[in-house]
This record gives sequence, C-alpha cells and structure tokens, in this order.
Amino acid sequence: MPKIAIIYATGMGRTKKMAEAIASGAMTIEGTDVLLKEVYDASLDDIADADAIVLGGSTYNYKLIKSMDPFLKEMVKLDLNGKVGVAFGSHGWSGEGVVTLIARMKSFGMRVVEPGTTAIQVPGKEDIEKCFHLGRTIAAGLGN
Repeated sequence: MPKIAIIYATGMGRTKKMAEAIASGAMTIEGTDVLLKEVYDASLDDIADADAIVLGGSTYNYKLIKSMDPFLKEMVKLDLNGKVGVAFGSHGWSGEGVVTLIARMKSFGMRVVEPGTTAIQVPGKEDIEKCFHLGRTIAAGLGN
C-alpha cells in the first residue's frame, strides 16, 4: 500500500487548509495510506517508510516559516534518495517557502515534483481544488 506523508507548518492556518485538501485528494485513490501532521507533532518515523513526502510551509519575511527548520535538519538522518517529494505553502508577496522546501528535498536526493503549489494569502476555492488534484495525482502516480 503506497504511503504519503504530509507534514506542514502554518502560522495562520492557511497552509493547513492546503494540507487538508492535498490529503483529501490523495485519499480518493483506493489503497493509499495518508498521514497528515503538523510539523510540531511529526517525527522521522512518520516519513521513514513513506513513498512520497509532501512538505508544506508558509513564507514569512521572504523565508520559510521557522518552525519547519528543526524537522528539515532532522531529515538529513534518513535515506530519502529516490523518494517522491512535493512542496506547497501559502504566502503574501513572495513565496520563498516552497522554493526552500524544494531545494532541501533535492539536497536529500528526492525526486521532486516541481514547481510545487502556492496560494497567495488565504487559499481560495481554486487553490483548494488545485491542492485536492495535486494529492490525487501524487497518490495515483504511486499506484503505478
């Protein structure tokens, strides 16, 4: 059974909405095990056996939300080479959070789906639909 781990950091709940939509989309593909956790509650065990790791983080002051840093530093301890990686997040003006997540996942040797997905400020209906379809696409791709 393919496993997708969705780990996110959010400041105002916006990236959480995106994470929930990605999870909902992934769960529509039968036989997919989906784990959804806020980064504060996540551990390396949550991603060690995942086939795809989906990381979400908001952008604050042109940088990835700081609460994601400790988890990213811990991820170095795992062999993530070849695992599927996807990034998402909300932002105000820029969107460096997703760019940072993509760069970090690539540094772990992951096969990163680019460009990831972003939402400006509060995710709207189209953003949520995009996230839902992203989750569904990831899960469907793992089943092949």
